[in-house]
Amino acid sequence: MFRNSLIFLFLSFALLAFAQQPAPTATAPDTLPYPQIFNDMPNVRIVQSVSVTRLMQEKIAGIGSSAREGIGWRVQVYSSNTPVQSKAGALVLETRLKKAVSQPVYIVSTPPFIKVRVGDFPTQEEAAAFKSELLTLFPELVGDTYIVRDDHIKIR
Repeated sequence: MFRNSLIFLFLSFALLAFAQQPAPTATAPDTLPYPQIFNDMPNVRIVQSVSVTRLMQEKIAGIGSSAREGIGWRVQVYSSNTPVQSKAGALVLETRLKKAVSQPVYIVSTPPFIKVRVGDFPTQEEAAAFKSELLTLFPELVGDTYIVRDDHIKIR
């Protein structure tokens, strides 16, 4: 009786240990696009979809999107916190700017403010030069136009 219980207990633990092992995937690469330290650690196993692995490898290699986000400068031409008027004013100004300038125009919402910003400039000097050009086209914006730092500019 004791012997049967001991065998049953041993088999239970063996099955439990076997059941916790993840099933190997035939399509997963041998090394994952993580720092080498994770690939060298025998007790760390990262299980993820092959498509996620592929996307990570493309991101690391710089394949895919030609633009990435970074820190830079934009020219802010509008800011308002009046709920109804601010959205309408931002949309009208965005339409006018898109017709007149070759730079991208963004409507940024940081409650309670709605802002209109123009451009993706890596340097403050480039933003200042564009601001001068913009104010010659839209002199009525002179009091509301500022150069602002932005963490989400598109770098090409």
